[in-house]
Amino acid sequence: MQWNIAGYIVNADTMLFSWASMILVFVLFRLAAHRASVEKPRGLQNIMELSFDFVHGYVRDQLNDEQGNRLLRLLVAQLMYLVVINVFSLLPFPFFHAPAADINTVIGLAMIVFVLIHFYGIFYRGAFGHLKSMAQPWGLTPFLLLEQFTNPITLAMRLFGNILAGDLLMSISASIIPKVAALSLAYGLAVVATIVLQIAVLGFNSFIAIMQSFIFMILTLSYISHSMQTAQEH
Repeated sequence: MQWNIAGYIVNADTMLFSWASMILVFVLFRLAAHRASVEKPRGLQNIMELSFDFVHGYVRDQLNDEQGNRLLRLLVAQLMYLVVINVFSLLPFPFFHAPAADINTVIGLAMIVFVLIHFYGIFYRGAFGHLKSMAQPWGLTPFLLLEQFTNPITLAMRLFGNILAGDLLMSISASIIPKVAALSLAYGLAVVATIVLQIAVLGFNSFIAIMQSFIFMILTLSYISHSMQTAQEH
C-alpha cells in the first residue's frame, strides 16, 4: 500500500508499522517505569532492566560513565525497536510488514547514526580536531574520508539484506511447501513435515532478526564511541 503525498510516493505499510512499533516500545517502557519497584521488581520491569544491563555491559567496555550515559538510552531504544520490527514482522499475518525490508527505513536509521557520529565527534574533539581525526595518517586521508560514508551505508545494507532475505524465505516456504505437500502420496506425513518446516524457518528467521538487531546496535556503539575519543585517548 502506498500514499501519494505532494507528489512523493510513501510506503504506507512501512510508515504505519514503524510508528506502531515505536509506540509499542514507548508504552512498554512507560508501563515498566510506572510500576517500578526497588524492593520487588517483577514482570515487565525485569525485562526492561535486563535490556539496560545487557546494553550497559557493552557500553561500559568502550566508554567512560559520562559518555556511556549519553548513549545508553539511545542504544537500548534502538535495540528494542529493531527487535520489535524484525521479529513481529515474521509472524504469519498479512498486516505485519517488515520496515527493515524497506530500503528507506534502513537508510533513515543509518543517517541517524551518521549524524550522531559527527555530532559527538565535534562535541568531544572540536570541529578542527574531528576533521583532523579523519586525515591521520595523512597517506590514508581519502580512505578515512570514504569510510565516514561507507560505515553507515554498510550498516544499513547488512540489516536490509538479512531481513529482506528472511521475508523472501518466509514467502517462498509459505507458497511452495503446501503445493509440494498436496502432490505428495503420503499427504498426512507431508502436512506434518510442512508444519515442522514452517516452524523451523520462522525460528531461524527470528534468530537472524534478533542477531541483526544486536549487530546493528553494537556497530552503532562502535562507530559513535570511536568518534568520542579525544586525541589523548587514541
